[in-house]
Amino acid sequence: MKKGVLLMTGVLLLGGLGAWGWHRHTAAPAPAPRTTQRAAPPTKRARPLTLRELRRRPKLTYAALIDYAVHDTHVMRWQEVADYQAGWQVEIDRVHGARRYSVWPDRNIQTSEKKLEPNWFTLKGHRVTYQSFVVHSDGDYTVYRTTLKRVVHRLNAQHAAARVRRMPERLVVKDATR
Repeated sequence: MKKGVLLMTGVLLLGGLGAWGWHRHTAAPAPAPRTTQRAAPPTKRARPLTLRELRRRPKLTYAALIDYAVHDTHVMRWQEVADYQAGWQVEIDRVHGARRYSVWPDRNIQTSEKKLEPNWFTLKGHRVTYQSFVVHSDGDYTVYRTTLKRVVHRLNAQHAAARVRRMPERLVVKDATR
C-alpha cells in the first residue's frame, strides 16, 4: 500500500509539473525588458542654394551650371565633363559681344590637349543657354535653354547643394576678357 501511495504521489507530482510547464509554454510571453534605443542621428542637409548666393560667388554659379548640364540637360556631350574628381577649366571669352563660358574637362588641361570644341554656355541675366558641338556633323550644335531660377530649383530638389558647393575647389577659371 505504501508503494501505491508513493507511486500515485509521483504520478500526481509529475502530472502537476507537466501541466504547469504546459501552461507556462502556452501563456503569453512576458514582455521583453525595455532597452533604450537611440534614434538614428538626423541627416544633416546642406542649406539650399539661392540666386543671391550665386550672384555673389561666380565660381559657384559656374559649378551649379556645370552640375545641372551633366545631370539634367540630357545632352550627351556634357557627360565629357562629368568627372568630378578631375574637375573643370572654364574659359571666359567674348563672342559677338556676349560672354561665352567654355567648359573643359580636367582643371589641369593643357592647350595642346584641347582639340575638340568644348561644351559652353552663355548667361544673360537669368537666362542660360547651353551649346554643344555635335561630333561628326556638318557644324551642327545641340542647344538647350533654361533659367538660373530653374537650375537652382532643380539642384535643391535633388539635394545637390553640398555637392555643388564642393565643386569650386576643383574649378579653374581663365578669363580672357580682362
